[in-house]
Amino acid sequence: MTDYFVLFGDFLAALPTYLLNGVLVTIYWLIDSAPALVSIACAAGIAYLVDRGMQSRVAFRPGRGGREAATPDPHTAQILTGIVLATWIISQWGMGAPVPWIGAAMWMFGAIVLLVTRHQGPATLWSVKSGIAIYALAVLGSRLYLAYTAELSAEQWAALIGSAESAASVISNTRGNVTTIILWALWLVIPLGYFAMLLQQLLLNPISLSSPLAGAHALIERYRVRR
Repeated sequence: MTDYFVLFGDFLAALPTYLLNGVLVTIYWLIDSAPALVSIACAAGIAYLVDRGMQSRVAFRPGRGGREAATPDPHTAQILTGIVLATWIISQWGMGAPVPWIGAAMWMFGAIVLLVTRHQGPATLWSVKSGIAIYALAVLGSRLYLAYTAELSAEQWAALIGSAESAASVISNTRGNVTTIILWALWLVIPLGYFAMLLQQLLLNPISLSSPLAGAHALIERYRVRR
C-alpha cells in the first residue's frame, strides 16, 4: 500500500515537468506549423467570405416575378480553394524558411486583396488562386529536381558525358547553377510577380475624391440613385 502512495507522490512531483514539456512541445509545433496554419486560416476566410458570395452571384438565375430561380450550386469556387490549399500544404511540408512563410504571405495578401476588391468579380479571385497554385507547383518541381539529382552518381552520368571525373565536375557546376536559379525564382521572382499582379488589381480603379472609402459598386449605385 505504501508503494502506491510513493508512486502517486512521485507522479505529482513530476506532473509540473510533464505539463511544462507538453506546453513547450505545443509551442514548438505551433511555431513550426505557423505558415501552414496561417495559410489554412486565410484559405478558410476566402472560402467563407469570398467564394460563397462569388459562387452565389455566378449561380444566380432570375425567375418569374423577379424571384430567384432554384439552381444547384456546384461549389466550384470552394473546391478550387481546397485544391490549391492542399497543393500548397503538400509542397511546403518539411521545407525550411523562407519558402513556407513566403507562401503564407501570399495567402494573406491574396485574402486582403479579395476582401477589398470584391466588386472586381472572379478575375481577381482566379488570379489569387492561380498565382498560389503556380508557386506551389514550382516548389514541388524544385524539390523533385533536387531530390532526383542528389541520387545520381558520377558513374551514372559518365555514360552520357564520357568519364566519371568530368561527370562529377559537370554535375557539381550544373546543380549549383540550377539551385541558384531555383532559389531566385522561389524567393524573389515568382512571389514578386504575384504581389505585383495583385497590387495592380488593387489599384485598377481610382478612388473617389468625394468618397475615398467607397468601393466601385457603391459609387455606381450612388450614381444610379442620383440619376
